[in-house]
Amino acid sequence: MIFGGEGHKTYLGCLSCSEYATDSVFNQYGNYGSRYAIDSVWNHYSDFGSRYSNYGACNPYANDPPVIVGL
Repeated sequence: MIFGGEGHKTYLGCLSCSEYATDSVFNQYGNYGSRYAIDSVWNHYSDFGSRYSNYGACNPYANDPPVIVGL
């Protein structure tokens, strides 16, 4: 699972789920896999997918990027 934002409290999707699962980051039609969804790491205009955001997974200089948590 991926969490991001301040204190890593925002759920950003599941990495190990089936690509057909609604919360999969690989489901391009889901809330976490769509490149248009606000909480998607694939949305380059969101806080979590931007290469300029401090919370961005695509920003190599981010101070607080998303984290992967295994449960």
